[in-house]
Amino acid sequence: MAKLADILQQERDRDTADKWGIIHLYKTGSFYSAYEWSAWLIAVITFNDEVRMATKDRKPIAVTRIPMKDSDETFCRVGFPLKSIEKYIPTRLNYEAEDDKHLVITVALPEPQDGTEVTYERLAEAVAKWKEAQPLKQPKDNKDSDPQEETDRQPKQGKTKRTLLSLIQEAQQQQAPAQGGLIMQIMSYQLSQHTPAANYEFILRLRLQIASILWQQAHLR
Repeated sequence: MAKLADILQQERDRDTADKWGIIHLYKTGSFYSAYEWSAWLIAVITFNDEVRMATKDRKPIAVTRIPMKDSDETFCRVGFPLKSIEKYIPTRLNYEAEDDKHLVITVALPEPQDGTEVTYERLAEAVAKWKEAQPLKQPKDNKDSDPQEETDRQPKQGKTKRTLLSLIQEAQQQQAPAQGGLIMQIMSYQLSQHTPAANYEFILRLRLQIASILWQQAHLR
C-alpha cells in the first residue's frame, strides 16, 4: 500500500501530456479514494454537472480538503463505494490495475471552448483554483499514512478511558449505596446528555454497585 506522501508526489508529477488525464484510484476497504489532480478529474471532468444531473440523486461527489500534519499545505480527496465506479467514471479510454489496491484509469480531457491549446500550466491552475474553493476540514488526528490507515483510524478520545480494574478498585473503596439510592441514580441520569463513553461508564458503575449489594445481602445477613 502506497504512503500518502508518495501518492501526493505522484499527483504532482503531471508535467507531461500523457499524465494529464490519468486517475489514480486507491482501494481502501470497500471504497475507492482519489487525491489531488485525480480527485479534480473525477469531480470536474468525469462526474461533471451534465453527468451528475442524469443520476438518480443528482448529488455532487463529496470533496474533503485536509491540512497536512506539521505543514501549511493541504490535499484534497474524494471517495466512493467500489460498486459506484461506473457512476463517477462513466467513460474512460484505458483501465489497468497496478496491483489489487491501485487502479489507473485514463480519461479524455475536454477541448477548451475558446479554441486554445490545453497546456499543463492551464490545467494546473484549474486544479489549484478548484482545490482552494473546497472547504478546509480540521481533523482531530491527521497523520501522513497510507489510505487504509486513514480509513481505519478513529478520532482519538479527548479523555483516556478508565479501565475496568480502576472502576472496581474505586467501587471497593466506597460503601455500596442503598437500593433506594441506586434507583434514584438511574431515574435522574440523562443518557441523551452524555457521551457514549460516559454512558458506558455509568452502566458499568451500576453493575458494580448492584453486584456489591447482592454480595452484602448474601454474606452479611
